[in-house]
Amino acid sequence: MSVPPSDQEKQAAARQLLNAPPLYAQDPIFAMIPMSAWARRGYQYTLTVQWPDVFVPNQTDTITVHAQVHYAWNAGRQMWTRLAGDAWVSGLPDWSTPTTAAVIALVPAEPPDPDYHG
Repeated sequence: MSVPPSDQEKQAAARQLLNAPPLYAQDPIFAMIPMSAWARRGYQYTLTVQWPDVFVPNQTDTITVHAQVHYAWNAGRQMWTRLAGDAWVSGLPDWSTPTTAAVIALVPAEPPDPDYHG
């Protein structure tokens, strides 16, 4: 009989993936932030990516890891800047960690509508 992975094992598996991520699952979700919230939030888009069926060492159960990257328009440089959001594991309450630079490097350099910055 298999014992489900502990929260610490799930966290360790998630951190390992986030530090050396493979390509994320198809259909990432881009969400436009309403213009009225741009100044408060500091960005115009959020991208959520995920990795289902992440192996947890010495376990048969897998986890799903999610990560968010925010996109902010840099008017001075006339380019998009990607910012770390949070990363988390489905079903693991009260735990998140900042999205890593390795994940940010995997995502597109700009959002699907690059003119959505006013």
